[in-house]
Amino acid sequence: MAIRLDKSIIRGEITNEIQGHVTGRIWLLGKAEPIELNLLGNCLRDLAGCRLKFENPVPRHDPAVTIVAAQQNGVVGDMTASRKTRTPTVNDEELMALLENKQPIPTRVANCLYFEWFSELNGRMVVESTNFKLEITTAEWTMSAEDDLAQTRASQENFHAYLDSITGGPDGEDDEEEEYADTEEEDEDEFSNHGSEEEAELDEEVPMMAGEDTGDGSLIEVNIEAEELEEPLNEFEWEQELREADRRAEAYQEAFDRYKDHPHRERLIAEAMGWEPEEVEEFRDDWQDVTENLQGHDPDEMLENAGMFTEDEEGAHHPLSRRAMDFALRLQRDAKARGLFEDDVARDNPVLSVIVSIIALGGKLAAALDGTMHGFDPEPGFVIAMLKRSQIPLNEALHALSSIQMSGLSKETRSWLIAARSELFELRKDILDLMSDLRK
Repeated sequence: MAIRLDKSIIRGEITNEIQGHVTGRIWLLGKAEPIELNLLGNCLRDLAGCRLKFENPVPRHDPAVTIVAAQQNGVVGDMTASRKTRTPTVNDEELMALLENKQPIPTRVANCLYFEWFSELNGRMVVESTNFKLEITTAEWTMSAEDDLAQTRASQENFHAYLDSITGGPDGEDDEEEEYADTEEEDEDEFSNHGSEEEAELDEEVPMMAGEDTGDGSLIEVNIEAEELEEPLNEFEWEQELREADRRAEAYQEAFDRYKDHPHRERLIAEAMGWEPEEVEEFRDDWQDVTENLQGHDPDEMLENAGMFTEDEEGAHHPLSRRAMDFALRLQRDAKARGLFEDDVARDNPVLSVIVSIIALGGKLAAALDGTMHGFDPEPGFVIAMLKRSQIPLNEALHALSSIQMSGLSKETRSWLIAARSELFELRKDILDLMSDLRK
């Protein structure tokens, strides 16, 4: 996803006084030196030829600034101070209450400062705010309406190229498959030979064409339609399918984010994705169904969802997914009892990170295995590929556990953390054993 800087900006300035170039500096909370912009292209007509200074009245810390490169070289997207957007007319507390009660949110149309560029190192960068204080100089050169349209089209082309870099499209290079194949070479060899003898037997038993002698020396051709035998995908092929699905979802989310307030949103998203307009509607419905059912990244929401998960009827979840969720909730209760996990715990608390990662692990395991509890029989390759993905939050939980400072903790609490680590390793062993069984 795009890196959004507006929350962490202290102040900044950009200039398009030299036609074809946008340069500038932006000071971010948490960085001692400003980041420097050196971009090819122009701002849109309202800022073309101008120097703009901006200031954020209430900068806030954002961990994302740690990955922002000091030198931002690349090309411009849309850069304007007059984009129209709808903003809520209620405060944050009222907004949350309306969202929780699924009530309509009152809004107003406002001018929005919108900077977008495509960084060689960081990808899509966005600054979007209706609250910044702005100072704009007189333009050094004037952009015509035709040039403004040409710049809008160039910005769209830059955005399309960025999406191609995500999806591995025409302008993107997909090196991930080669890298992945290198890391899985031994397993790939194992699966490449699997079933070769059975395939050879099928080739012998099902000829595609047979000839029947008529007695006068001529042959009547008899077509024998062999039933198409579709081999199930193996784990590596499923892994590729899942990666491609991830890329499509990420690209769609970027396109939706860019065009969500545009009156011709559906057409522009279709152009960006290389789809027909009706495909956008179909994908949006599927994407919304998935995202609405996924557990959120908010820790409180994830803990609440985990509680609901374990309260479901017996047999609704696979033993491994239920075990992970039960483990997370037990850790939460124990951490609170030991004073490690207060109600107002900081989001970067390592104990909270452990718990949230284990909940995410439970969600991954549920996606891979819970269907089997309801009579579904997914392909083994799909289940293995999904179980591989569960290793990511599991490893994150282990990493968070190892970052907890043991000094100052009681002997009993240290033993409790060591036991939690052992239980997590045991859970990983059982997942790997299941993967091994499926490969057989």
